[in-house]
Amino acid sequence: MCLCLLTGREFEGEEEFLEILGITREQSGKYECKAANEVSTADVKQVRVTVNYPPTITESKSNESATGRPVSLKCAASAVPTPDFEWYRDDTRINNANGLEIRSTGSQSFLTVANVTEEHYGNYTCVATNKLGITNASLFLYSKYESEKKIPSSVSQSTSYLQ
Repeated sequence: MCLCLLTGREFEGEEEFLEILGITREQSGKYECKAANEVSTADVKQVRVTVNYPPTITESKSNESATGRPVSLKCAASAVPTPDFEWYRDDTRINNANGLEIRSTGSQSFLTVANVTEEHYGNYTCVATNKLGITNASLFLYSKYESEKKIPSSVSQSTSYLQ
């Protein structure tokens, strides 16, 4: 008999394997399997199960700033494998140049403007990608003095899945 455990849930069977149909990302984790019979002591093995899934934007934060000040826009995504990030202004990809810096670590990415000018105000797009899909979110950088216009923190988000 084989007994398998995952975070408090128990699976039991007569087979030498555990089949999880329709697995979800919540079922990722460490599984412990214990094989036992009347002849010998139980044998216990552990295996880590990783469920890959496409990116989903979990946070996209617009920001306001007065000219002459530094400011950051934040974008976070959940995905396995970890997503790669790109930033766009209109249809142009942003690089680390002209006072703009992109810092991406793990599931977060920040676009920092070192010294905001009038030209920096507007719509930015954060794109998160892995081998399973791509998603994006629009964020705004707006003037501190125009905040009463109630610009939304995230305008839109779209997702595509790769087959």
